[in-house]
Amino acid sequence: MRGDVHVHAQQLHGYLQAVTALKDDGSLFLCEYLGPVAPQASLDALCRTLKLQPDGMRLQPIESMDCSGALCTPRQWLLERLLPMSEADREPLDARLYDGFEAELAEMFGSEPHWYQLVSSSQGSLAGRLGAIWSIFVFGTDGHAYVMRCSWDR
Repeated sequence: MRGDVHVHAQQLHGYLQAVTALKDDGSLFLCEYLGPVAPQASLDALCRTLKLQPDGMRLQPIESMDCSGALCTPRQWLLERLLPMSEADREPLDARLYDGFEAELAEMFGSEPHWYQLVSSSQGSLAGRLGAIWSIFVFGTDGHAYVMRCSWDR
C-alpha cells in the first residue's frame, strides 16, 4: 500500500463521481476507507459504516458470486447504463474506463485488490434495508479495506 489511505479513498471517490457524470443514468457511487483490516475480515467495519446490523450479512468473494441480471459486478456498474437518457446512450461506456480503474487500484495497492460483495445469508433482502437497487463491494489488500457503494434510484 502506497501513500495515505484516506487520500486514496478520496481519489477513488472522485473517479467514481466522474463515472456518475459520464453515465448520466441515475447511478451513484461512493468510496470510503473501512480501516486497516483485510477485506474479507471487514464485515463489522462495513456494517458500522452502512449503519446495518451484521446479523445475516456476509462478504462473499466476487469470483464465487452467481451473477444473474444487470449490474452485479463492479465492471457492470461502472460501464452499463441502467436507464439510458437517450437512444445514443444505450451503448455501455468504453471498457477502458474500468480497465483504468483496475490499473489505478493495482498501482495504489502495489498488487491486484481482492473483491468481495455484501450478501444477505438470511431470507431478508438488502434492498429492503438499503433502498432501491444497490450493490456493496469491499475491496483492498490484506492490510486495508475500502467499500464501494453502487446504487441506482431514478
